[in-house]
Amino acid sequence: MTTSFVEPFLNAIDVEQKADTVFADSYTKSYSPKKLAQLGLAITNLVITSGRTGLGGKSIIEFELDSAVKNGNEIIPGSIRVGDIVKVLKMGNTNEVVKKQKAISNSSKKSETSDAEGSTGSIDGVVIKINANGISITIEDSNFDENSLYNDSSKFWLVKTANSITYKRMISTMKKLREMEDKNDIIKILLGESKYLAKPNSHGKPIKFFNLDLNESQKNAINFAINDSPITIIHGPPGTGKTYTLIELINQLTFNDNERVLVCGPSNISVDTILERLSGTFDMNKKKSKPEQLIRIGHPARLLPGNLRHSLDILSKSGDLDGRKILNDIEKDISTTILKTKKCKNYGERKALWGEVKQLRKELRQKEKKVVSELITGAKVVLSTLHGAGSYELTSLYKDESLNLGKQNPLFDTIIIDEVSQSLEPQCWIPLINHYGFKRLVIAGDNMQLPPTIKSKDIPKQEKPESMKIADLEVTLFDRLVKFHDGNEYKKLLDTQYRMNELIMRFPSEELYEKKLKADQSVKSISLADFDIDGEDTGELIWYDTQGGDFPEQWDDDALGDTGSKYNEMESLIVMKHLRSLLESGVKHEDIGIISPYNAQVSLIKQKLFLEQIEGIEVSTVDGFQGREKQVIIITLVRSNENHEPGFLRDKRRLNVAMTRSKRQLCVIGDIEMLQRSGSKFLTHWGEFVDNGEDYDLRYPDLGDY
Repeated sequence: MTTSFVEPFLNAIDVEQKADTVFADSYTKSYSPKKLAQLGLAITNLVITSGRTGLGGKSIIEFELDSAVKNGNEIIPGSIRVGDIVKVLKMGNTNEVVKKQKAISNSSKKSETSDAEGSTGSIDGVVIKINANGISITIEDSNFDENSLYNDSSKFWLVKTANSITYKRMISTMKKLREMEDKNDIIKILLGESKYLAKPNSHGKPIKFFNLDLNESQKNAINFAINDSPITIIHGPPGTGKTYTLIELINQLTFNDNERVLVCGPSNISVDTILERLSGTFDMNKKKSKPEQLIRIGHPARLLPGNLRHSLDILSKSGDLDGRKILNDIEKDISTTILKTKKCKNYGERKALWGEVKQLRKELRQKEKKVVSELITGAKVVLSTLHGAGSYELTSLYKDESLNLGKQNPLFDTIIIDEVSQSLEPQCWIPLINHYGFKRLVIAGDNMQLPPTIKSKDIPKQEKPESMKIADLEVTLFDRLVKFHDGNEYKKLLDTQYRMNELIMRFPSEELYEKKLKADQSVKSISLADFDIDGEDTGELIWYDTQGGDFPEQWDDDALGDTGSKYNEMESLIVMKHLRSLLESGVKHEDIGIISPYNAQVSLIKQKLFLEQIEGIEVSTVDGFQGREKQVIIITLVRSNENHEPGFLRDKRRLNVAMTRSKRQLCVIGDIEMLQRSGSKFLTHWGEFVDNGEDYDLRYPDLGDY
């Protein structure tokens, strides 16, 4: 049974990794470093200014623009952000660089990778700081040749790369699952090897809630997870307080039940959002709380600044434990020795000093292991990404015989996975397999919001082996449990939302949530009028219908590759006119968000805002607004064509996110006829809801007015 479950996932991961690699290779093979920099994927003409030892004994290299090309120029980061994985290469012959880059990215050919790295001096690292003056990266591999690097006067360039480590960890996890014999009851339910049975007449102890503002659906979900079931799905539609529910659940489990909890999410921001709020509640309970009771696994560069005090890397170098002082002393010795290498002119002596640095780093890692073990086992809550749940810091503890960890003595009593509907199912198995002694599982999310990003879905079927069974990675753990394993019996819907007024909420509730959502009294009737704002463009629901052919979509010829990015010039004019009207009526810039499913449309509107010198308006794709809210949201749908082809608009989950970000006004610009004739049930219903109902102020723009 387990083999038949695992194999399709292993095949799917393989296909997805190849698609990811092909995408990364396609732009490095197709474009020069200069073009990649223009596209925001690379930074060129860099020189090394310094190197030092950072957290965890990792090397940090600092770059700035070459003085020969500065002339007032600044580093333009493009899409490169703190936390991104990058590859650093020497500037040189573009064709040769591309050829070697391709060799490096082929992770299945280890010897080829080694040769390529040796010949190009390429380095994989993580961006920890970037601004107009410089960029710093930390090096994960302690074996790279620092001696030659720091004494190299070459120019370098760096490019964003695909992360093969995540795929390797998913593959390793699924193989462990395939071989697992002693499964706990929860894993058996997840695999369909056991049927879910509710606890008969369970009477757990009454819960005294810390948060007195919780509604009944939130309290019921918490009580069910603690007292009634070993597995719970908390279904949190937009604005229903899912995070607050999880915070209360964690507080109950740790403060009242003395449990140890592992909290995971698919992204760093999903984990940090919980930690940020959880830290506040722990701080309120000062008698029981210390910073190290909440431990955040992960590179400090990827953490929100406010969460750094809970970083494992940082806590291991600070605080009162004796071992931490020793670590600090070793780090000082490393830094001092590196300084000596820079002053040393003799190659042999310099090489010997670097040997001493490597030996000190080895000692640092050994001493650090004990401190890390004490911190993790002493924490009440450990938070990490799903990928990070399989990190060495955590998994190595099971090899420490003195801790005696295992099924009967678990490291964690409860595992909580947030944003499960944005997670690939193989990712979700990483914490479950690596920490299999857990006795309670809570997964939370909304299967009607953004799904995980799947790059392989665009690969034609004929390119996939017919005999190979491939799992559909767009089907999440949430979806599979509800559809095949009685998930509705242990799914708890949070039914009260605190974001939108009732008019904005009505359509998504009726179409996606079985009419079960209700608006809390505090938001039920809110509008822009509450801010003493009045005008013809300040209503709750406005739709500019662009049917008729005067507002056609257009193709972005400058898009990277065949991305299908489209824009609509005429729609952008409506966006700008409506925006100016709102601002003139007194709506604040920061209260307005503009969303489009298409990057090209986002770029077009940003250009118009820049030209008109309008600042403070957030413009983004749907993905950029997940988990966010604004008083006003303007959506430009872009698609309008003779074939009534909706493209990205077919994804109801994506549109659900867009239409549920607004609190007081939702303004949509789009072709209603195209929606109604698209062949999509959701889009047809949306068009009919707008066309036949009375909620929307339906407008027919005249091109001459723009």
